[in-house]
Amino acid sequence: MFEWRSMRAAAMGLMAALVASLAFTAQASDVTPEDMMPASYDAMMKMKPMDVMNMMDPDKNGYVTKDEFMKFHEAMFDKMDKDKDGKASRQEWSRH
Repeated sequence: MFEWRSMRAAAMGLMAALVASLAFTAQASDVTPEDMMPASYDAMMKMKPMDVMNMMDPDKNGYVTKDEFMKFHEAMFDKMDKDKDGKASRQEWSRH
């Protein structure tokens, strides 16, 4: 049990370092919604709401404008629309 806890703590520390690194990178350059996109829609739905909000806030000013919100979701749709026909089919949706 102790070994599992120490492995979990190490994994959480690594994740925190990665998130901090991404936050620094996001502030240091022009970040597009695609750069902060989760691996899939399903992955995004499993995230904490404030983590998703932070992804939608590329300028890190503490709030999300309607434009930022829409750009993020348009980019997520574009990622899902693998055949680029402007539609997310059942097959494309279920791949995520």
